Amino acid sequence: MSTETPEQILAAADTAVGEADAQLAELEQKVIDGDDQVGPDDIEEARSRRYFAGLARRRAEKKAAALREAQARQARTVAILEARKILDEVPQADVDQAQQAAADAMRTLRTVVRARNAARDRALAVLRACPAIETVSRPAGHIRGQAPWRGPDFGVVHSDGYGGGFGLWIDGRPVDVLDEHYLLDQARKAPDRADHVTAQTEAAEAKARRIEQDAVLFRADPHAFAELPAVRRRPAVEKAGVTWESYLSDPTRPRPRANSI
Repeated sequence: MSTETPEQILAAADTAVGEADAQLAELEQKVIDGDDQVGPDDIEEARSRRYFAGLARRRAEKKAAALREAQARQARTVAILEARKILDEVPQADVDQAQQAAADAMRTLRTVVRARNAARDRALAVLRACPAIETVSRPAGHIRGQAPWRGPDFGVVHSDGYGGGFGLWIDGRPVDVLDEHYLLDQARKAPDRADHVTAQTEAAEAKARRIEQDAVLFRADPHAFAELPAVRRRPAVEKAGVTWESYLSDPTRPRPRANSI
């Protein structure tokens, strides 16, 4: 199998055409210059070689085009196989399974929230039905200077304000009805919040590493350090145990070039 590239095939044909042109032009010039050694047959032979070289150039174009198509076909095949291999690493079935698992988890969360709200309502009903449990009334307002009002550790509170009605209180705080839509939305947003925290952590670690590197540069190469912007020099100087004011007032420190701060 030939290892020639399309460019090499065309270049060889162009060389042959150029040589044929040069040979024909040389013979024609000899005739013009009066060289009797060049006859009509020589000119005709040179023209025939030039014509054949032109045909060979067209053949080379066809061959190069076919080779380019074969190369493109092979490249497409390789790319498609590689792309399919990559997609097979995470098939659509995995996505469907993960989506179903997330849906099941959200449905479980909703069921638990509703069960919790129902349990809260039942517990409140039991307490209200017991004559031995006294309902506590919550003040409608708060007087400045007084300690915040605290509800019972476990009991029923009646409020005229704050939404009104009877509520269940545990450890001095109200046990409110859970908002299932809010909790489901919070669960949906949890991955993005986790990504945000991770990104912040990575950025903080990268910044700390850069400060460490700049602090080393401060000691190792003061002139190179002086070319850093002030926003990088200050934390590095302080990391090295030198106050920024002391650094600026040091008459021996190298000065940055103009417009480098």
